[in-house]
Amino acid sequence: MAEREHSVVGEGLLTGIIGALLVATWYFVFDMAANRPFFTPNVLGKIFFRGDVNPGPREIVPKIVAAFTVVHLLLFSLAGMALTFITHLASRNPALRMGLWIGLVVSFLFFAGLTFMLATSTGNRLPLWEVLGGALIGVGAMAAFLLNRHPSLRHSLSTVPLGDEVESSAHPPAPQKPRR
Repeated sequence: MAEREHSVVGEGLLTGIIGALLVATWYFVFDMAANRPFFTPNVLGKIFFRGDVNPGPREIVPKIVAAFTVVHLLLFSLAGMALTFITHLASRNPALRMGLWIGLVVSFLFFAGLTFMLATSTGNRLPLWEVLGGALIGVGAMAAFLLNRHPSLRHSLSTVPLGDEVESSAHPPAPQKPRR
C-alpha cells in the first residue's frame, strides 16, 4: 500500500471523531444496560457547565447532554489532530516514533486524570471505571486508525524496536589540558 498525503486537520478531525463516537457508544451501552439512558453525559455535562458536584442521577437535562456532546467531540478532535501531527512527524522521521507513543500515553492519562478528579469531587457519582474504559477504547481506536492510515510507520514499528532507530554517537574524548 503506497503512502498517501494526509491533511493533519482533516485526518485529525476524522481520528478524533472516531475516538469520540466509540466512547459515546461505550457510555450509551453502559447507561442502557443500567436502565439509565444518557446518565454519563448528563453527569459530565452538569459537572462542566453547572459546576454541580452533586449531580442528581434521575434528572436528565437534554440541553446539558447536547452541550457535553459538543465539548466531547471538540476535545477528541483536538486530541486527534495532535496525535495525527505527531504521527506525520514520526512517519517522516523514525526517531520521533517514541513521541507518538508518549502522545498516546499522555492522551489516555489526561482523560484518566480528569476522570479520576471528577469522580472524586462528585463523591463517586461519576462512573469512574466506565469513563476510564471509554477513554482507553477511544485512545486505542485513534491509535489503530492512525497506524492503519500510515503503513510506513506501522512497518517501521514492526521491524525496528523503539529506541533502535538512531545509533548513539560515540562520546568525544575529554579535552586535553594544554602543556606549559
